[in-house]
Amino acid sequence: MKLKHFLLSGFLAAGWGYGAHAQISQLGNTLTDFGSIKAGSADGVIPAYTGGITAMQGLPAASATAGYPDPFASEKPLFSVTGANMAQYASELTPGAQALLKRYPDYRIDVYPTHRTASYPAWVLQNTVKQAGQAKELPDGAGVSGVYGAIPFPVPADGYQVMWNSFLQYHPAYCEERFQNYLVDSSGSVTQLGTIQTSWTHQYYNPNATSLDSNFWAFYEVRYLTPAAEAGQTFLFEYPIDFGKNDDVTYFYSPGTRRVRLAPEFTYDTPIASYGGAIDYDEIDLFYGKMDKFDWKLVGEKEMIVPYNDYKMANTTESDVLGSHFLKPDGVRWERHRVWEIDATLKADQRHAFSRWTFYVDEDSWQIVASESYDHSGAIYKVGFAYPYQDYADGDATNFAHTFGIYDLSRGSYELSYVQTQGNGFYHCTTTLPNMSNYTAQAMAAQSVR
Repeated sequence: MKLKHFLLSGFLAAGWGYGAHAQISQLGNTLTDFGSIKAGSADGVIPAYTGGITAMQGLPAASATAGYPDPFASEKPLFSVTGANMAQYASELTPGAQALLKRYPDYRIDVYPTHRTASYPAWVLQNTVKQAGQAKELPDGAGVSGVYGAIPFPVPADGYQVMWNSFLQYHPAYCEERFQNYLVDSSGSVTQLGTIQTSWTHQYYNPNATSLDSNFWAFYEVRYLTPAAEAGQTFLFEYPIDFGKNDDVTYFYSPGTRRVRLAPEFTYDTPIASYGGAIDYDEIDLFYGKMDKFDWKLVGEKEMIVPYNDYKMANTTESDVLGSHFLKPDGVRWERHRVWEIDATLKADQRHAFSRWTFYVDEDSWQIVASESYDHSGAIYKVGFAYPYQDYADGDATNFAHTFGIYDLSRGSYELSYVQTQGNGFYHCTTTLPNMSNYTAQAMAAQSVR
């Protein structure tokens, strides 16, 4: 299978800006309402888009507490990629995947049939088509204006727009989740980083509104239940849609002091202490934060082998998924999908732990599914993958789970986040916002009990 670039004909004919404008008329025709190519790949490996998982029949029963059984559990890998045969598939493998195959002789990528499972509520699709071309990109990717409840740039013209599509990918208005995080060091020792209870509010996708009532498109509360030393610690993250008006706002509650404080240092490449410094704050979900330290180039759309439909992560155990140096190959499902490649290069006047950062964003869900970062010598430093699966139990509140992991090649370690473990995981979403007065610094202090 050969790598195929899908630089749309309008882009080739008249440059990115004009091409993006011209292609908007193809939403719902050659393109889906949310901007991906509707047709399958030329060789048929990637199928045509037919509505995602909500259009599938005979799905197994699922629930927030019981997990999401794998609709594709009976499928077998089409082939496996190893260090011995990786040259045959190199054009479809990210540099990060190739680095792991070279480093670990027993690392393996099992490639399964491709299923385009991303789904959207009808009102989001209608909004995206209706508002296409209205979104305004603020300078240097500082924000988005002129759009609500929609993919802002369904036909992106640059790397900043793809990244904002990723930030503002469809999420239900409210989600609750309980999960585990893990760190595996170079010796293969596993550290359980804690049981964490979270809740998300996504005002940007509130179906009962037509605009944001503040500059913040989402609020994210994180509360540690274990380990005992961190139990009760609570974070409240506020995500701005315009960084020119507000930076990220982070509040931190410590049970020891019983105080809430602003934590402006929890940003960029600041290591996350609760992860043992294994990842930085801007590596959460592979990337989130201000883009001002890098120049973001849109390389194009490609067919790549990436983790996808990883229902094996939906109700798993440590022994099923965690290997000594990498995730167990039997616990990860890979498929071929079209992704947007974005290359971020550190600006000459900025400082960051990475000199360069590359991202691969799924054309259907707009989720970042893979990344690699480079140190200042130009060598690959960290390799990231998302392990998404589509929640299909909550009606219009379906969305992609955001399990992700990052390999640190300098340390020989890796971490895995947002893992739904058997008997302890929980994942539930709804289209109704909660009482937003609970998402304030004052409410944090009142509700946080060790």
